[in-house]
Amino acid sequence: MESQLILTVNDMTEESAETLKNALIRINGVENVILNVENNKICIEYDDEKISEKLIRETIEDEGYEVK
Repeated sequence: MESQLILTVNDMTEESAETLKNALIRINGVENVILNVENNKICIEYDDEKISEKLIRETIEDEGYEVK
């Protein structure tokens, strides 16, 4: 089942956004990642039968970013 998650990530820059997008796209089950650097938002479309919101949050935190 496809789900959508919108998160706020502190201190995101164009460069860090690209790094985050690449890390998230590598996860099996992530369908799409849309970044908005101006308002520090990241929108992830994913298959909730393959991955959990917790894994997505942990992936972002593992890259060194705080998720709100």
